[in-house]
Amino acid sequence: MKSIHPFITAARPHQWLKNLLVFSAPLAAGSIHNREILFRTTYVAFLFLIISVSIYLFNDVRDIEVDRNHPIKSQRPIANGDLSQRSAMIMAPLLTLGSLSVGFTISTSLGISLAVYVFINILYSIKGKAIPYLELLLVSSGFVIRAISGGIASGIPLSFWFISVVSCTSFFMATGKRYAELSQYEINRTRPVLSRYTLKRLGALRIISTALAATTYGFWLSQTSATHGMFSILSLMIFTVTISRYNFRVQQGYGEDPIRTLTGDFWLLSLLTLWATTYCLAIYG
Repeated sequence: MKSIHPFITAARPHQWLKNLLVFSAPLAAGSIHNREILFRTTYVAFLFLIISVSIYLFNDVRDIEVDRNHPIKSQRPIANGDLSQRSAMIMAPLLTLGSLSVGFTISTSLGISLAVYVFINILYSIKGKAIPYLELLLVSSGFVIRAISGGIASGIPLSFWFISVVSCTSFFMATGKRYAELSQYEINRTRPVLSRYTLKRLGALRIISTALAATTYGFWLSQTSATHGMFSILSLMIFTVTISRYNFRVQQGYGEDPIRTLTGDFWLLSLLTLWATTYCLAIYG
């Protein structure tokens, strides 16, 4: 078990929650209860889990020297030597090729979607993360690709407003992450791109993306004929309060790890639960 533990830690299990976005399209379409669709999307979520682990391993090997100088990232298994670089570089391509092979076997569209996800992440790791603003788009695109892939797997057409909601919310999370990192720049000097930002500009982007996320969510609900009006309005209100609470936590210096920020705050977790409940009632009630 000792040899397995570092690999599991390097795979960042808490980040696997991101793959739940794959279920957003069938959930929004009111089709998640369909066994075949649920099975397909679960399969795709698992493929994204595997392929994202390969990306984490690749990134950690590339950034090993930088991570060793970071107060938190220095504890990652590859940075501290618990997992060898050789093992990581053997596992990463194997996991990637395995996921892509299965994806193309299921459907060409899904395989392309997974391949685009890999390409964008490698581009980010090699070059993109040093380019301000572009790197924000690259980071947020990973969430969007997951949501689109869920629609592809379940055969559900994706509306403009659905993609807009996911895109704006993802960009909001990415700008919040950089804002939190920049606000603690003294311990985050290992991310060079931070020197190209200012808190004022990132703050403005947070406000704009917050407004766009709430607006596009409202338009999306209004365009979905299957929703129940009262619960739709309630879900919009809770959605807006939730991202406002998240903004508040970012302002306090949290947000460097969006998943831990969401799950580590009682009020955020409560609001997310309320939102999910009202949203499901709007669709299925």
